[in-house]
Amino acid sequence: MRRFLMRISFGLILASLILNAILVVLFSWTYTALTQETLVATVQFTKPYDSSGFHIAHLNGENGKVVGDFKIYGEQWRIDAKFMKMKYWSTLLKLDSRYVLERFEGRYKKSEDQNSHQNLSYDLGENTLLDRFTLLGWNPFVDIEYGSSVYQEITLNQRFEIYKTPTGFVIRRVPLAQDTTTLQK
Repeated sequence: MRRFLMRISFGLILASLILNAILVVLFSWTYTALTQETLVATVQFTKPYDSSGFHIAHLNGENGKVVGDFKIYGEQWRIDAKFMKMKYWSTLLKLDSRYVLERFEGRYKKSEDQNSHQNLSYDLGENTLLDRFTLLGWNPFVDIEYGSSVYQEITLNQRFEIYKTPTGFVIRRVPLAQDTTTLQK
């Protein structure tokens, strides 16, 4: 009888260890899926702010593909996109949120400057509809569709990396040199 209880105890301990290992793997997988960031674009400014009030922005898309060089007015820059957020359970199945870059433009800090100073915006040429799977007009995987926009101060000697998350965009700065200078008007 004692030997039987020892085997049952050993079996329960082993089953508990296996279950804990499975739970740790599932937690790690879930955490990774729900916090994943994917690089979608980079922006770098190489021309200093001058008396004519503009910068030249070098925009690259996914995989370093050159999107173009753009004349930007203002102290800040902004990129806009259409965004399709997937339901969280869909994200766990590796059905990532989708986006389409729409516009790139300069931005002023003050709204009165935005309304009275020169401003240019550029269509990024990706105004295509996002691919969808629907069942009689209903999509079981999509949570919501909305616009997502991020902006940042124009800074020389830095590269701005735009990342897609499951819920929108974030920007990370990467210094290109020791001395970084934020330009102000």
